[in-house]
Amino acid sequence: MPRRRLAEAVTTSGVPVVLVVAPPGFGKTVLLTQCEELDYRPFAWVSLDRQDNDPLLLWNYLVAAIRRIEPGFASALEPALRSAGGMALDAIIPRILNELESMDREIVLVLDDYHWVTSPACHESIAILVEWGPANAQLVVSSRMDPPLPFARLRASGGLFELRAAELGFTEDETAEMFRGLGLDLAPDSIAILQQRTEGWPAGLYLAFLAVRDAIDPTAALVEFGGSSRHVVDYLTEVVLQAETEAHRSFLLETSILERMCASLCDSVTRIGDSARILAEVERANLFLVPLDERREWFRYHHLFGELLRDELRRQKGDTEPELHRRACEWFASAGFRDEAIHHAIAGGDLGTAATLVATQWPAYVNAGRLATLTGWLEAFPRDVVRADARLCLVEAWTLVILGSVEEARQALAAAREVGYDGELPDGSGTVEESVTLVRATFPWGDVRAMLAAARAACETETRRKSEWQPLAELNLGWALVLTGKTDEAVSPLEHAAALAPRYKQWVVAGDVRSVLAKISLDAGDLAQAERWIGEALELARSHGFADLPAVGFYHVVLGALRARRGELELADHALGLGLEQLRSHGDALLIAEALLERALVRSTRGARTEARAMLAEARATIESCPDPGILSQRVEEVKLTPAHASANPDSELTERELEVLQLLGEGLTKPEVAAKLFLSYSTVHSHTKSIYRKLDSSSRDKVLERARELGLIATR
Repeated sequence: MPRRRLAEAVTTSGVPVVLVVAPPGFGKTVLLTQCEELDYRPFAWVSLDRQDNDPLLLWNYLVAAIRRIEPGFASALEPALRSAGGMALDAIIPRILNELESMDREIVLVLDDYHWVTSPACHESIAILVEWGPANAQLVVSSRMDPPLPFARLRASGGLFELRAAELGFTEDETAEMFRGLGLDLAPDSIAILQQRTEGWPAGLYLAFLAVRDAIDPTAALVEFGGSSRHVVDYLTEVVLQAETEAHRSFLLETSILERMCASLCDSVTRIGDSARILAEVERANLFLVPLDERREWFRYHHLFGELLRDELRRQKGDTEPELHRRACEWFASAGFRDEAIHHAIAGGDLGTAATLVATQWPAYVNAGRLATLTGWLEAFPRDVVRADARLCLVEAWTLVILGSVEEARQALAAAREVGYDGELPDGSGTVEESVTLVRATFPWGDVRAMLAAARAACETETRRKSEWQPLAELNLGWALVLTGKTDEAVSPLEHAAALAPRYKQWVVAGDVRSVLAKISLDAGDLAQAERWIGEALELARSHGFADLPAVGFYHVVLGALRARRGELELADHALGLGLEQLRSHGDALLIAEALLERALVRSTRGARTEARAMLAEARATIESCPDPGILSQRVEEVKLTPAHASANPDSELTERELEVLQLLGEGLTKPEVAAKLFLSYSTVHSHTKSIYRKLDSSSRDKVLERARELGLIATR
């Protein structure tokens, strides 16, 4: 029934965030649907369930909901949202919000049933939306409980509109209107009884209607009706379910394990062949069946009704529940719905099937950037089950090492070796020992010698097997050889990996190998070839959505080193800073050390020698902490930070303001124009100019600019 007073209150609230919190059965979703009918703004609606505890998946759904209003929304971010780059959502979310703010209309973003979200990573990502959401997008969150989101500041400033059970409960007038709409005109005394018994709880009121609609004396029947949750359960069993045919009752109970259902799935779970007809009858009977699409192909039970049905299933025939989950798992697996297949395998206690599904499908989750989902599946297994299954240990190792948890990954690899597994693993990575070797070959972990040995073994194995892991193995071998200083030997496997990776659509490998080839070309002095390789690497990262991966920071480091070799120090400094920042988020220690050395040289040449010395010291400490840092132990000793002009005046570093003035002078601006540009007085700019002349040991504008270009302080014209 219409809840106009509440719907109007929500739609006219004019606040950034609306929070609707109440127990099951208070009509939260119905109310928001009615708000949508009243509001002039379009609603981007996301209905959540327990499968949505993955921030990448959650934001994909949110973007998809906005696209139903604004086709093409965030299309430039599509690759990042559907592939591995989505791991760095912190970088993607602000871009989504910026694009949302640029829309020329107001919209409402609805996150319905948010109580199903339990992942801290999801909460952190939605917190960004709560705190920094654009003014043209109102956020509405409905939940059974208060979500762990930062509402305190909004509440204190009046920016949060809240509805809770007390407000959502029906008034006597609304109860009377509801029953009249259902064809039952009750006397005021009966309405008063209902209000007293149910305290305005909408679900209790509707179940009361189901209980008395066929009674000879509805008023007398209402006297017997309770209305508390316990009475609702009793009535569901004694009245609602008992009023159904045996076929319908069995269907309702057995399909209650499904979070969504279609006729074919229900046929498989119930072992009957008439589910389409029964679903239609259940929907006509108003038994809390909610359609999920316009074609009415997929449905779900109202959450409260579903929970009550599941409780009754366990009470009446709980021994059948594992078998029902097994059938659901089989159907979802055959239909390609991996998430739900794994969910039902675990829910049914079939951990062997669940483990096989996870061990087979995990590369698809990694390639899609859904590490949170993968981690969630692993956490759903008891720890002793994971540690007793080499397949799961290896999945855990790959996941942990990608997330930067190196020591825990080592422990998982050791456990996989100890447990063992007969034959080849279901992910196609060979035997346990071969898979462990491949992991070890992929990440230096500060020990180049060990990485090289593992890479040689992995490359030999994968080349012999001609498996889809071969491009990764050849990349690993080439990179290990570069880290040992054997660049000539590295070129062949790297070029082969560059050719193979696109055939398997392994775009991250394709980008990584090009970045290494760019570094080799750069070290050989072939700047043109280095530029081609690194340009291709960056384009692959952008177009295939993995630009935010930590390892892509190395691409920017190579680009920065290339620009430094060309004397474009400002551009080099920017690229190196970006690369270093990206590598610090779970990047390998040796890559971070490489970035520090490159940027220390550039910062020193630009005059920031104190900062450069700190970077060099950090790089040296990182390298010295590694068991075998390879060529970097030699490289760090070759780095000299003293700029060319320092011998004449060791304390001649230009200040940041002096560098700004110098840049503008190099662009041809006069001193008055520089003053206007920087909002400084002419005398201040004149003082900065005199200081620049002194520090660069030059007596004229032409000479000071020539000297600055020699030192890379300004771009060569």
